[in-house]
Amino acid sequence: MRIALKIGYDGTLFNGFARQKGKETVEGEILKILKKSKIVKDIKEAKFQYAARTDRGVSAIANVISFNCRGNALRIFENSRRIWIFGYAYVDENFNPRHCKSKRYRYYVYDRGYDIKKMIEAVKIFEGEHDFAYFVKDKRRTISRIDKIEVIKGKIIKFDFEGKFFLWNQIRRIMAAVLGVGEGKYDIEDVKKALKKEERINFGLAKPENLILIDIKYDFEFIPFIQPDFLIKNEIFKDIAEINKY
Repeated sequence: MRIALKIGYDGTLFNGFARQKGKETVEGEILKILKKSKIVKDIKEAKFQYAARTDRGVSAIANVISFNCRGNALRIFENSRRIWIFGYAYVDENFNPRHCKSKRYRYYVYDRGYDIKKMIEAVKIFEGEHDFAYFVKDKRRTISRIDKIEVIKGKIIKFDFEGKFFLWNQIRRIMAAVLGVGEGKYDIEDVKKALKKEERINFGLAKPENLILIDIKYDFEFIPFIQPDFLIKNEIFKDIAEINKY
């Protein structure tokens, strides 16, 4: 039996997603849990795979992992305080979570008096297919398509990026440029020139803690599942926010 799990985690607790020797990572934590359980005999035979390799500090509420197993895969994560399950689906044995229809990331910005109108204009420049050579870390692959970018206004401004895949540091480099425009440090034309590779501008890299993977779409739906401990934590933070309204 092959199962797909929609998982969440606080990226600030890990040194990224992918396994690294001597470091605590999301993948390492998951594999540790699987090895201790009796539902997976061998990790290689289980064909463990994941949808997104998030950077250090980047969180998720909708990353997807998949593996072959025997028994109840949901129960083995019950005692985990760092990996949360939000949904599950039984899938074909050839299912690879990387082959999704789309991914959606959200970047949160506390409004410190930014020029929101200019920020929206700046971020919308990145919609569609472009060569993001000046907005990615790995230069081996630079062309990609961002299908949709939405901005939700408020004291906390939310920037949603939707596409089939994203390049290394792509969203954080884009957001660094957008924040620079909002502060008046850069002009819209600076962003356009950098995207067209007419001028290399070091916009910097927006911090990872504000970025979260919030959705991944497939041709099927996940069955919702939320661990009781997470529900309690969620209510606690909701109450804190309500009591201390900004």
